[in-house]
Amino acid sequence: MEILIVAKTHMAHSSCVGGLELITKTNVRLLNSDGENQPKENEFEVGQIWDIKYSPRTNTIAPHIEDIIIENKRFIRTQPALNTFLRNNASVWSGPPENIFQGKLHFETGHSGYATQQIGTPDQSVGFWLPDTELELTILDDRRHFYYFDMLQGPRIYAFPYVGFAPIVEKIPLGNLVRVSLARWWSPDPENRERRCYCQLSGWYAD
Repeated sequence: MEILIVAKTHMAHSSCVGGLELITKTNVRLLNSDGENQPKENEFEVGQIWDIKYSPRTNTIAPHIEDIIIENKRFIRTQPALNTFLRNNASVWSGPPENIFQGKLHFETGHSGYATQQIGTPDQSVGFWLPDTELELTILDDRRHFYYFDMLQGPRIYAFPYVGFAPIVEKIPLGNLVRVSLARWWSPDPENRERRCYCQLSGWYAD
């Protein structure tokens, strides 16, 4: 099955590699034969198309339903002009942040949005978004975020931590598609605080 690599994101000791299955236009997350994320150093690069035979991972926990286990793979080619290609070949959310993940994220101004089981679990953990304004880089305590400024609500600031491998830019221009993802369920105190899936920005695309 032909899969376009659309994202590589940093994790503590590994990389999360995201793909788009071109025939079905399905988002997938590429795990190795042991069912684990890819190592920090791996051969996948955004824009590559691979022929991959895989099996779906069993016992997934929503919204992280995209996991697949690679059985064998073969590099085919590189796809140019990803912004245009993805806008024509993938499902895309557009508009303000409330429109992503079926409107099931909770946002507090200046902080990352998140999903909870109480709010309602989205039906996917990754997606493509076409914001209706540019996103601006902010660095706080060595953590990189892209801010969406809504000047009609106060103003209100939506923060998206950046976890991708691509070199950072000062602004993501209007018209550039971005990829957003939900981190795995997490709580700093599982006994006393609800688990959350925090939203992050894993990459953007320009022609």
